[in-house]
Amino acid sequence: MEETRSRLDAVLGPCFNSGPAPGTAIAAAEAELGLLFPPSYRIFLSRFGASLGEGFEVHGLPPPLEPGEPPQWSNVVESTIPLRPDCLPDNTVEVSHDGMDHGYFLECSQSDSRFEGPVIEWGPDHDGGKVIVSSFVDFVEGLLRP
Repeated sequence: MEETRSRLDAVLGPCFNSGPAPGTAIAAAEAELGLLFPPSYRIFLSRFGASLGEGFEVHGLPPPLEPGEPPQWSNVVESTIPLRPDCLPDNTVEVSHDGMDHGYFLECSQSDSRFEGPVIEWGPDHDGGKVIVSSFVDFVEGLLRP
């Protein structure tokens, strides 16, 4: 897990992060979505909450908004729920979007808390999605590549 923390810190440390999500918020999100986040995504949530980088965003669990306050970060629960059940398998969550046609979805487990799923790209070119990287950490590191 220390390697995962170091890899996430290297990419997301300099970003505009919402701040750590409490364990209770992570557990509530998992319960609402009916799945278990991979350990790497749980580390991301507990360290960064949600992130905005140069040209990318990673959805997470930002703090609740004050009344009338516009959202700064995307909430993984709020971005995933509208895509179910017609567009998105129940074992995935939206972790990013390119702002145009492609969404990026992390495969999760519904029973194994140690499962590290791949990130799947969905868009007009992919009927049923296309695995683009084998893990959330690989996806985050890939955000820095042109």
